[in-house]
Amino acid sequence: MLVCYSNFMVKSFVFLILFCLLAMPLYAQDIFEDSAGYGYETKQQQEDEIFFYESRFIDIGLHAGARAFTGGLGTLIGVGPSFGGFFTYFFTKRFAFEISIDDSFHQFLIDGKRGTVSLLDFLLRGKYYFVSESYSRALTFANPYMFLGGGEFIRTQARDDIAVKNQSNAFGAEGGLGFEIPIKQRQVFLGIQGSYQWINFPDENRKTERGTPLNGDCINIVATLTYSF
Repeated sequence: MLVCYSNFMVKSFVFLILFCLLAMPLYAQDIFEDSAGYGYETKQQQEDEIFFYESRFIDIGLHAGARAFTGGLGTLIGVGPSFGGFFTYFFTKRFAFEISIDDSFHQFLIDGKRGTVSLLDFLLRGKYYFVSESYSRALTFANPYMFLGGGEFIRTQARDDIAVKNQSNAFGAEGGLGFEIPIKQRQVFLGIQGSYQWINFPDENRKTERGTPLNGDCINIVATLTYSF
């Protein structure tokens, strides 16, 4: 009797397993089916999928070019080379956040005295890439973007005739445009970037002994080399 009952339990258990396995396809759903029936935006879902599969997430890069002063400072301080680097994080295919550092070196002639000036900046930027299916293929290929930001500028001056350095810190804002051409698809980009930097130097309301105002901002134009992850 016990053996018969045991065989009955085994057969019942096997039958239950087979029934569950056969019933599973009836309840299975395609994970990629249209989500509109569940209250989600189909267009937003498509954009998210495109971002995860085709977009850039993190960029690191180097830039090099030239920076020039404007206003009265432009007549006193020459154009100088600038070098730096940046780190960019993409929130969406269009919007990104960037941390940038740049240092430039210049020669000056003020009231007959010569010397050197370096300008170091630490900037935070918001970047917007012009991405749309309605744009031409050439424009999309160039990856044009605009950016706005601000941060700290550190100016260090040294005269040739005395071993003294003067340093001043100032807050500044920045706006600019650029483009990036891929030289290795979705991984390595070569570009050009130009920006205008509004800098609130502490002595900008003063004048030199010869009457030249010490006002002015900066224009920075650089070539960029970007590696994307």
